[in-house]
Amino acid sequence: MAATAKAMTLQERILQIDHIQARRFAKLSGATLDIATEGIIRHLRACARMDVNPDASAVREIIDDALNGRRVFAETSNDLLAA
Repeated sequence: MAATAKAMTLQERILQIDHIQARRFAKLSGATLDIATEGIIRHLRACARMDVNPDASAVREIIDDALNGRRVFAETSNDLLAA
């Protein structure tokens, strides 16, 4: 019997990584939410490609950077197709 993956929201996924960062993420809105969402998704995709667990400190840093209006990307290639 094949196991099926349950669709999970980004909020739920962040909660699995760190509940404090999940609460911080839930308070974001507008451009700050967009920046943090994009950064966290890129982090999760990179972790999946490298087969490592997502890092709570990286998520915290992404949220901090979003709050300061900074977009920080580790890659410049088209990540959307690579996932």
